[in-house]
Amino acid sequence: MGYVYLLCVALMFSFGGTCVKLASPYFSPAFITFFRFLIGVFFLLLLKVIKRQPFPKDFLSTARPVIWWIFFGAIVKWAAYLTENYALSHGPSYGNIVTQPVQTIFLTLSSVFLFKEKLPLRKLFCILLCVMGVLLISWNGRSLEVFFQENMLLTGLFVFSGLCAGCHVLSQKMIADQMDIIDSNLSIFTLSGILAFLPLFPAVSGGELSNIRPDLGCIAGILMFGFITGIGFYLNARAILLVPFYMVPVLQSTMVIFAILWGVLFFHETVSFYIVAGTVMFVTGLIGLQLKKAAAK
Repeated sequence: MGYVYLLCVALMFSFGGTCVKLASPYFSPAFITFFRFLIGVFFLLLLKVIKRQPFPKDFLSTARPVIWWIFFGAIVKWAAYLTENYALSHGPSYGNIVTQPVQTIFLTLSSVFLFKEKLPLRKLFCILLCVMGVLLISWNGRSLEVFFQENMLLTGLFVFSGLCAGCHVLSQKMIADQMDIIDSNLSIFTLSGILAFLPLFPAVSGGELSNIRPDLGCIAGILMFGFITGIGFYLNARAILLVPFYMVPVLQSTMVIFAILWGVLFFHETVSFYIVAGTVMFVTGLIGLQLKKAAAK
């Protein structure tokens, strides 16, 4: 079941760009980010009801030892979604495929500098292959002037989003032994939602939302985005307990294929040779990183 969970997570996350494209004609990236947390918390609460899992009586005392990791996770997750949603709103719907290799590279380097794991030449080569793939996708054969003025900005936002997403995974690792999976995600996403709402308060109080009439596609996109956020991260955490850890990012990398496919099917986006070649490069590097871990085991 762990492998099934991971494939479901990859499929769900691949719709992230599609959800943003559906909502962006009506809402700004900041509003989309807030709705993602809000609906995500709703689905996590619904999951607790379905599982008949009440909050523990010692919830506050359980959270106190890792409170700073909860705050850190909430801040970086908010930053990750805000920058990713902005870049998706202004770029192709599959642009967030960049975040996955960036997150993997960040976690690999963190294991070296924080947990003192060795970085052999083969693993270093795989990291460079991922980076080259990212650069090839962002370049996409355009002139260097366009690359540095337009693509570089969006790619930089996706890279920053990937770094923040990696920090969130790091915070989850530090919290995992202290709290229940649903409770830890609820704590982080609730705080992230509050952070996302604070900058929006003046606009909401000023009646900015009163004149917006979203269509069914927009509403469906927002609901799906929240479901992906809440249930997707829950399934991901469940899967980590059931399969070898090195298989998690390998199967998650299949979201790259799904994401590009949705962009072509739903938004008629063009996939060039550069995007295909870059995707092959960073998926190859990503798998190479994990196969090295598998060989070590």
